[in-house]
Amino acid sequence: MYLSIPAFIVLNVTLVVVLLQGVLSPLFGLPQVRWADHVFMDRGRIANLFWLDRLNCQFCGYANGLSTMLNTQLDHFAAAPASQHPVRWAVAGIAAILTAPLWVLFDVYTIRGLYGLVISRALGMHRLSYAEAATLLNEGNYAAHLPTPARVTLRLWKNSALALELLLEQIESAWCPLRHFETREGIVYPKHHKVFFGASRIEELREARNFLQANGGTVSPRGRANGADIRAK
Repeated sequence: MYLSIPAFIVLNVTLVVVLLQGVLSPLFGLPQVRWADHVFMDRGRIANLFWLDRLNCQFCGYANGLSTMLNTQLDHFAAAPASQHPVRWAVAGIAAILTAPLWVLFDVYTIRGLYGLVISRALGMHRLSYAEAATLLNEGNYAAHLPTPARVTLRLWKNSALALELLLEQIESAWCPLRHFETREGIVYPKHHKVFFGASRIEELREARNFLQANGGTVSPRGRANGADIRAK
C-alpha cells in the first residue's frame, strides 16, 4: 500500500496543484478548492492508538482527502461554460498534453496496477472498471456540453478519479473508519465518512474493530460485498 505514496505526491503537486489549481481554475474562473478544507491528518493524534493504525489513519486522511479534491476540481471544470475564448481552450489543451504522461502513469501504476490488480484482489474489494465508470459518466451526461476534446479528456480523467475514489473508500472503511476531529465551516469530507465512528475515544476504535470483524471487514456500503452497487451514495 505504501508503495503508492510517491505516486500520490506526484499527483498532488503536478496535477492537482499545478494543472487544476494553478492553470485551469484561474484560466476558466473556476472556484478554488482549498487543501485545508479537504486533507486532514488529525486522526494520528488519537490517544493509545496502535502505531500501525496511526500510520494507516494518516495515509487514509491524505489519500482520501486528495481524491476528494481531485474529483471536486474535475466536477468544477466539467460544469464550466462551453462559451470560452478559443485561446483558453488552446492553453488548457497544451497543459493537458504536457501532463498526460504523468496522469497515465498514475492511472496504470497506482489505480489499475497496484490497487486494481494487487490490493483489491488480496482484500476482495470491488474494482470499478473503465466500462462501469464510462457508463456512469454517459448516464449523467458528464461534461456533455463541452467541446469534444475537452469532454473526452475530462471523462478519461474522471474515469480514473472515480475508480480511485471507490478503492480508497473501501480501504479507509476497513482500516480506519473513524471520523476526523475538524468541524469548522467549509470542511469537505468524503461521502463515506457519514457511516464512520467517532474518533474521540479509543473505545470507539475497539467498537469499530468489532463491527468490522462481524460485517465483512468494512463499514462501506459500496464495499461490503462483491458486486456492490457502485451508484450507492
